[in-house]
Amino acid sequence: MQGGSVLKEDKWIKDVLSGRHESYAYLVKEYQSKVYHVCLKITREEESAKELAHVVLTKAFYSLSSYREEAAFGTWLYSIAVRTCLDWKKAKQREWNKRTAASDQALDSVTEETPEKLLLDKEMKSELMQLVKELKEPYKSVVYLYFFRGLSYREIAERTGSAEKTIESQLYRAKQILRKKKERFR
Repeated sequence: MQGGSVLKEDKWIKDVLSGRHESYAYLVKEYQSKVYHVCLKITREEESAKELAHVVLTKAFYSLSSYREEAAFGTWLYSIAVRTCLDWKKAKQREWNKRTAASDQALDSVTEETPEKLLLDKEMKSELMQLVKELKEPYKSVVYLYFFRGLSYREIAERTGSAEKTIESQLYRAKQILRKKKERFR
């Protein structure tokens, strides 16, 4: 921008700050297209860019008193546009993540409830229970309490009178034994 335009902008900014809000129309006319193109470049969506350009120009109007003339007005406006669009992208990404999580959760609940899935789960539990029955003590009890009753290491230790580390070791060994037994069936 040339020096004459900067002086002209300064006049319009001072007019707006002194209460002549209609003078802001000049600044809007001068920068609207540039702000729109910045927004379009970031959002890649025409409608969103139009809406955000309007938001940016409105923010700039209400923040004009904070403009310090340390940079050109266009640069100041550009930084508002970039921050606004990046905030919009973050919000959109958060919304997308929420929708995806909700969709995944809904999908999970649907697939968990299908008769096929229930039958497979039942067969797997039955197969696992058969393998557990073949285990020797203390592995059999520890596996049963952990996998079928859902008890923690601490709860199992309290019930059996063993140390938590002992329970952890027994579960580790039991899993190894179960893996070997399962491979034998395949």
